[in-house]
Amino acid sequence: MKFSFCLFFISLGLCIAFKANAQDLHFTQFEFTPVLMNPGQTGNFNGTYRISGLYRDQSVSPSGFTADFKTPYITIDVNFGFAFRKKDWTSLGVSLFDDRSGDINIGKGGFLASGAYHFALGGGDLALGAQFGSISFSTKNPEKAIFYDQLQTGSGSSQDLQKLQQGKGSYNDLSAGLVLTTPLSVKKHSLKMGFALNHLNKPTVSVLGSGGDKLGMLLNVHGSLQYHYNEKIDFIPTVYFRSLEKNKETIGQCMVSYLFNVEKKVRLNAGLGYRFGDAIQIMAGMDYGKIKAQIGYDQTIGDLKDAKDPAGFGALEIGISYTGAIIKKPNPKPKVFCPRF
Repeated sequence: MKFSFCLFFISLGLCIAFKANAQDLHFTQFEFTPVLMNPGQTGNFNGTYRISGLYRDQSVSPSGFTADFKTPYITIDVNFGFAFRKKDWTSLGVSLFDDRSGDINIGKGGFLASGAYHFALGGGDLALGAQFGSISFSTKNPEKAIFYDQLQTGSGSSQDLQKLQQGKGSYNDLSAGLVLTTPLSVKKHSLKMGFALNHLNKPTVSVLGSGGDKLGMLLNVHGSLQYHYNEKIDFIPTVYFRSLEKNKETIGQCMVSYLFNVEKKVRLNAGLGYRFGDAIQIMAGMDYGKIKAQIGYDQTIGDLKDAKDPAGFGALEIGISYTGAIIKKPNPKPKVFCPRF
């Protein structure tokens, strides 16, 4: 009875929370979600196309994934040669996600379409990006909900269940961002920094189709340095800050990358992070040629530990990306050589 009674308030709270967190997904390994962080990072890689995916389980336990709080996310972005200047390029991308919670699968999902134009600047570039998103939220399995009045009356139906079934909504979202990538010195160091604004159109979020609340603009600011320590070791410190009205979040991370095998292009990566006042983060993985795979773990240590980490084990993420290149084979016109006699 206590569980069912709590379930009602959890469901109701999540519906209300949509107005503040309708698109603001939360990941530890945001290097696998670069376009989500900033649309200016669309096409910000060496290659023709990139496929990147991330799966997060907020309530994982030592026995395995529980699927109570799960978020799969995937992005595909492609670079094109279309440009107004030499060495510039254009990029397009699309992202899909589905963020769900609990047995009733309450949450949100949708797609994000992004594009960016990269202005070549010496050995780096300045990218201006924009993004359009279509977001919807609903409860996929409302029939699994059991409410307090059902337990009191023994009825198989509830007015609250009808409200939960009708609690659907959608909205469109606009974002824009700027990213600067530039080399530093002759030691192959690289600096990347940018900022983005989400909810530029301040969309109205309504659960029951009437009324609703407007989303405030979300500011994302990020910066990272790839420090080439020597021929085998790189240090990559990263800072990520975001602000939505009165809510602010700051994350600091540092990864170490070790070149394990030159011929097979194998790099071993590991690092630590801290979400200030909230959670510690641990990341480990490897690069194998064009493939990058990594596992991330974060443990909430703040006041919301019980709410964010119901299993008490922490959140686990699995990320993987592949960067490919399409090289056109030359097709020269045949020439006939006629020697002089």
